[in-house]
Amino acid sequence: MCVSGGSAEASASSGGAVDASAPETGTALGHRVLVGRDSEVDALRSALKSLIGARGRAVALVGEPGVGKSALMSALAALACDAGLPVLSTHADAAEPLKPFTTLLECGPGARQEESAGPAAPPAAAAAVLDDLHRLPADSIPGVVQLIHAASASPLLLVMAYRERQLSFEMAEVLSRALSSGRLDLWRLGPLSLEQTRALLGDRPDLDDIHRSGEGNPLYLKAIAGDGEAVTEAATAILGEFAGLDRDALTVAQAAAALGEPFHPELLVEVAGLDVADAMGALDTLTRADLLRPVGPGPQLALRHPVLGAVVHGRLDPGRRLALHRRAEAALARRGAPIARRAPHVAQAADPSRPDHVATLVDMARDCLHSAPHIAAGYLETAVSLIPQSGSFWHEARVLLAQARLLTGDAANSRALLDTLGADLPGSPFRTRVIADTSRAAQRLGHYAEAAAIARSGLASLSDHDTAAAAALHTELADAALDQRQYATAERHAGIAAATARGYGDRAGEANALAQASLARLHLCDRAGAQAAAARAAELVDAAGDTSLLANLQSVYQLGLTESLLGQLPEAERHLARGAALSRRSGQHHVLPAILKALGEVQLRSGDVPGALATLDEVLARPGGSPATRAIALSLRAKALLWRGAQGDGRDALLLAGQAAGIAGSAPTAWAVVVRCLHAEIVLLAGDPERGGWLLLEAAGGTGLPLLTALRRPRWCDVLAEAAALGGDLAAAERWARLGEESVAQLSTAGRRGFSLRARMRVHALRGEADEAVEAAEQAVEGFSAGGKRIEVCRTLLAVASLSLDAGRGQQVDGWLGRAAALAGQCGSARLAEEVADERRRLAGPAGRGGSTGPLAALSSRERQIAGLTSTGMTSKEIAGALFLSQRTVDTHLNRIYRKLGLTNRVALTRLMLDAGGRPEPS
Repeated sequence: MCVSGGSAEASASSGGAVDASAPETGTALGHRVLVGRDSEVDALRSALKSLIGARGRAVALVGEPGVGKSALMSALAALACDAGLPVLSTHADAAEPLKPFTTLLECGPGARQEESAGPAAPPAAAAAVLDDLHRLPADSIPGVVQLIHAASASPLLLVMAYRERQLSFEMAEVLSRALSSGRLDLWRLGPLSLEQTRALLGDRPDLDDIHRSGEGNPLYLKAIAGDGEAVTEAATAILGEFAGLDRDALTVAQAAAALGEPFHPELLVEVAGLDVADAMGALDTLTRADLLRPVGPGPQLALRHPVLGAVVHGRLDPGRRLALHRRAEAALARRGAPIARRAPHVAQAADPSRPDHVATLVDMARDCLHSAPHIAAGYLETAVSLIPQSGSFWHEARVLLAQARLLTGDAANSRALLDTLGADLPGSPFRTRVIADTSRAAQRLGHYAEAAAIARSGLASLSDHDTAAAAALHTELADAALDQRQYATAERHAGIAAATARGYGDRAGEANALAQASLARLHLCDRAGAQAAAARAAELVDAAGDTSLLANLQSVYQLGLTESLLGQLPEAERHLARGAALSRRSGQHHVLPAILKALGEVQLRSGDVPGALATLDEVLARPGGSPATRAIALSLRAKALLWRGAQGDGRDALLLAGQAAGIAGSAPTAWAVVVRCLHAEIVLLAGDPERGGWLLLEAAGGTGLPLLTALRRPRWCDVLAEAAALGGDLAAAERWARLGEESVAQLSTAGRRGFSLRARMRVHALRGEADEAVEAAEQAVEGFSAGGKRIEVCRTLLAVASLSLDAGRGQQVDGWLGRAAALAGQCGSARLAEEVADERRRLAGPAGRGGSTGPLAALSSRERQIAGLTSTGMTSKEIAGALFLSQRTVDTHLNRIYRKLGLTNRVALTRLMLDAGGRPEPS
């Protein structure tokens, strides 16, 4: 039977009365579970089992408020009841806190403090729970001593919890002696790790920020996360800590919540509106309750955690809130506090009759526009509500608000506000800024032609002295030209933007334009010029402080994107990671999806499949982002899923690639062409080379690939050569290999040369030129390795191993496969690992296939699958339906099977399969 007592009972039948800090995923306990406390729960289970051998134990749980002490004690109650043991539970705030333990105190060895002189031990094993030990009255301390002694000499598991900061000197002495004598174990509960926070709250884009702000404390994490019932639980628990405070202490706590930052006691006294003696007494009360804590520098105080202030502030009556914030602002103004400290109070209690309040809000919004645009937007929304139409800040406040919304990723509302301002700004100094922002907002919304038209119109109407607006508009036009594949135009606009930004000292703007110019030059086959411009852009970005970059985070994205296309993957990853960190920290979410998309592509090209998936998942989980960003992220995630190769990944990859192609439609823009090409490649890799080939030709504009520049052709020529080789079309493979080589000759880049060499390898293999194929493959591996493209290195090694085995050559194959296996593991690719295993089985011959004949061992996994189904009498159409392939692709595979096995028709294949004992492989 489970027995409980006191004012904080644990309901054992339902797994314990878990408090608001109890995590909800992790170690299962009844109807609830704990995150991050597996080792403690296991130790409690072990201690309960020890009670059967009449061995007791006393444990003290110590940790920050909300860290999960009460949840763990409730877990003990649940475990004990599951084991059929009685549970005695109490709370230090109960009227008679030790009453549930009367029998233990009267009968146990602790009835006397001398270990050797006690009556008989309690008759049966039991668990005892004592929560909030720090609140226990002083006259109960002897009883605690007796309980600890009882646990050391009888089958009693005693678990007590306390907050270290609130422990009395007397109780601390008792616990110290028990620890020294070995009668008490101390378990310190620390914060949750980031992974444990993910288990608690689920995977979400802002998880890192929540974990950092909540300091890993489950109570604070739930309060910050803002998810319904969990927040209500957390807020209730926090408010409960303020219950029982006297009026003065509660008044001071409310003043502290309104201040919302560390404060000197004198300031708090003034804001609270109490006399000094009463306020100081209240401060002492709150400090003893661990609601206020000293913080540095100097004699400052703050609420234990900002979450406490947020909860208390949210419960203030409107009149009380207004009065507190007005007193705070007035007190800070008298002390000459900077605007950053006064603005939050003005925003909460602005007086429409005071123009200085509006000025304060607009000034502060200017200051934090790029470092915290979401805060700036809040100040500006308040200011806009106070300014009469004839007011001096009427236009500027709205222009700044539109910028703040754009920076936070709310392009639609930014554009709406900018449109209302456009007709109202003739002759205004803000007109050109509005034009540039309107163009930028249109681009973010996917209205690319409109964005370019707005920028051209704005540029035509600029005055000569408006250099900042000129640089911004030339940058927008360079972006538009890059997207329209007008690279000479893009280079011209980017060059003007870079020179203009350099002229007025905007280093981040100059870096952005230089990166654009580099990208344009790369597409124009001026590799040396592209590298020089990118190097200068990288120098500017690396030398810039965070504050400078926050004024133009687009520069970091543009640089990372350009370095990625230059094949400088480590540099690209470094810059993009910095940009993502700055974006998250500042709340500038307008560029974060694009940065993460580019970072995910770099990770995928570097062979970090799990990292790429995590990054791309964040892109797709975040609101905002242009259609181009979303479509490319979907395509990249599809490709990452293919390489991961888990069950169902192939199907999901085709679905995502199709969705991306749907977003791209038939648009002629550069990003849409890339998305359609990626869709074609994924179709090919998913097992349908025929359809993949014609989709790629369609995406690239036909046989001459006119929609692709020399920079992009080598890669897609290799894909087309692969499709041709799988179909046995030597002429087509030769055509694509030659076009890839011609494109590489224009670029002089080793990274792209890897693709043209692999295409040439395929041609040699079709011609039966094994030595030449191996030589081309080895050169391709060298090129891909120099660029850090681990997946491409692995694929090339697999390809050369396969063609060598097809030619009956086993030399070097084992070494190639060994390196490929290592790369597959590094990349986190089950698909590549499986292909390695297939080729190793072929290398091993009949023994490696568990009974397959020599000729069958020469077939790939897909070819063996199709051969097995053919031997059952299925037609090509039926096999295509079963394997989700086109009928022509099945026939292409059959032709390769006949060629490898020296057969001419289905009858001969069926006879060979039956003689070899071949069976259809699962699809």
